[in-house]
Amino acid sequence: MPFEDLTLEQLRAATKEQIITRVTNLLTSLSRKRICEFIWTIKDIDFADITLSALTVNHNVPEGQLIRVYETTDILGNKTGSTRIDWTYYPTGEVDLIVHSELDGLDVVVGVKKIKHYLDGKQPEVIV
Repeated sequence: MPFEDLTLEQLRAATKEQIITRVTNLLTSLSRKRICEFIWTIKDIDFADITLSALTVNHNVPEGQLIRVYETTDILGNKTGSTRIDWTYYPTGEVDLIVHSELDGLDVVVGVKKIKHYLDGKQPEVIV
């Protein structure tokens, strides 16, 4: 992902010009084929309906965690997969663990990435 090094806070703080510069730099570094693939993957998105707040809607679950789910569909609208993001917290309320789960069209987990956060100032890290 070309923007995976950006946090949501950094994206929210970025100006329109900074975002345009980043996208321009990305596009100039891609081959013609990759640009076409990029456009093909986003062509059906109605950007009028997308806002940062809409992308960050969280669902509370009974255990007090937050869950975010993104689903992908094929051209016929059939679910082809999804990404589920779960958060756990320290008793202080700070983030402890973020779990990114990739699921197939039948909601079977096909990949998991866990990001461990620390209270002592140590940088978060991916754990197995």
